[in-house]
Amino acid sequence: MMTVRRWYLFVSATIGLQGFVWALIWLLYGAVAADQPSVLQTAFRLSALLICLPLWLVHWLWGERLARRDPDERASAVRKLHLYGNLAAFLIPLTSSVRDFGEAVLLLTNTKANDPWGQLWYGLIASIVLGVMFVYHSVVARNDAHQAPLTGAGALVRRIYLLVAAGVGLFIWTSGAADLIRLILRPMMSTVGMNIFINSTLNLLIGMTVWVGHWWRAQRLFDSAEEDERASAFRKFYLYLVIVVAAMIAVTTAVVVLAGIFRTLLGLTVEGDLVDAIASTLVALVVAFYHANVLRSDAAAIAEGPRQAAVRRLAWYLIAAIGQVALIVGLGGLLSVIIRAVFDTDVIADLRDALAWFGAILAVGFPVWLVAWRYVQRAAMIADSTGVAERSSLIRRIYLFGFLFVALVTLVVSFSYVMFRLISVALGESFAGNLLVDLAQAIAFSLIATGVLVTHGLALRADTRVREAAERSRQAQVRVAVWAPNDMAIAIAETLRQQLPQLGLTIVGQTGESETQLASADFIVGVWTPESDPRWFHRYPAHKLLLPLNSTNWSWVGIDPEVMKTIPLQLAQAVRQALAGEPLRPRRSVSAGLIVGTVVAIGFIIFILFGVIQIALLAFA
Repeated sequence: MMTVRRWYLFVSATIGLQGFVWALIWLLYGAVAADQPSVLQTAFRLSALLICLPLWLVHWLWGERLARRDPDERASAVRKLHLYGNLAAFLIPLTSSVRDFGEAVLLLTNTKANDPWGQLWYGLIASIVLGVMFVYHSVVARNDAHQAPLTGAGALVRRIYLLVAAGVGLFIWTSGAADLIRLILRPMMSTVGMNIFINSTLNLLIGMTVWVGHWWRAQRLFDSAEEDERASAFRKFYLYLVIVVAAMIAVTTAVVVLAGIFRTLLGLTVEGDLVDAIASTLVALVVAFYHANVLRSDAAAIAEGPRQAAVRRLAWYLIAAIGQVALIVGLGGLLSVIIRAVFDTDVIADLRDALAWFGAILAVGFPVWLVAWRYVQRAAMIADSTGVAERSSLIRRIYLFGFLFVALVTLVVSFSYVMFRLISVALGESFAGNLLVDLAQAIAFSLIATGVLVTHGLALRADTRVREAAERSRQAQVRVAVWAPNDMAIAIAETLRQQLPQLGLTIVGQTGESETQLASADFIVGVWTPESDPRWFHRYPAHKLLLPLNSTNWSWVGIDPEVMKTIPLQLAQAVRQALAGEPLRPRRSVSAGLIVGTVVAIGFIIFILFGVIQIALLAFA
């Protein structure tokens, strides 16, 4: 009931607030603009103002009264979503209006510029109205945080706002910095150059103000030792996202720069604008190095949690994937160029452009992949549970199997084209030119794909060996006592021996030393009935993994009947999950829907694969 009321209040207040603010801005602008609005436009804006203002005030004041009476209302996530959502809705147009105002003021000194008065009035009016509303909601949000400290969903909403706003400011700053570097490297003493200087300077100032204001606040919260802030996975996601995006920009622009250098060395004219690429590369590297330093500081301040580790792995494997794709494309292209040059010397001059581009891609991609791959491999080689977790992570397996699949598809496509060309020639199809040169690209990419298959296959094999060795080591250190009626206890013990052969297993009651077996066990595994005394199990420190059995007038709510039919398998899976530190989940039988879905997915993949092969054959041909 209270949640529904909150949503009603704050959604209504948001609609009224946004409608009032923009109606006010356009009304004021229409009063001073050179081009006067029509009567219909004025009537519409005035009616929106008269309707939205009371709509906002009534619902906002109602929410404020509830917040004064009830701390839970003040700390509610819906209220925080309203406050920080509107702050974001004001911030983005506020940066644009401030930029418009500053640009118009500077352009007033340029007598050759178009009349900037309309831009000046709009920027001034929008900046004042949006600025007042932004400051007001910032003060309310700050007072709420002092009176009712944020936790849970409310803290997450604030965190998302701060980091997203910091990202917006960083984007504006990087745009201004890149433009300013371009202007320094390529001076322009003209009206265009002056406009670029004004725009880049304004972007630098506005972006720095927005970024510093929000990033400083986020850093203060992190340094305050609040558990929610320090354990946040979203902060890690933000930092790694910035690094990955900066790395992609740096890799792309660095390829352009190197290709231009190689083209010059090979006697070709430089295509494109190297100044743009250099400026983007420098800014991207500065951003990436700064945020990498923040990550190192965070790692020194706090221990990494499971969700933060997952974000870190995702970022590093994305960087490794970017580097490896560039490495494969560059190396495959260079091999193709070499093969063509060796067997057809007449085309060497025509291959210089391809040599420059593929050489640049390889020169940039290889170090990026090498740094990222060495990092993830070093983390995976740690000889403890951390290394096992790295090798067993889903992200690592997706990365390895993903490139295995791509390599396999590449081999199929390449061999398909080679066989197609050879068979067509053998059947008498005429072919003009050098056959080996025609097959060069397919041969080159098949060689690269073979290398990927070998290296990633060996990595997966090593991961499997290490993971299995770690599981055997853990099992050998664990003693399990099976507690169940005789026949069921034997079935449970046999299943555990089959699936976890290194466990130290005993069936309670078979040797007459039940007390000793239970007291020395690490896990007590079995079934529990209502007739059993639950207090009896409290005497033993072991981790209890028990399935309840139905009895007369006793039924267990929430337990799938299918689970009761596979008790030994369910308990074996529970032991495996407990040993791995995973949450306990029941074993599910394969449903007809899953089978049908799998068949459809496989069929779709085969369809896509044949489509890719046909497209590749046409491309090679």
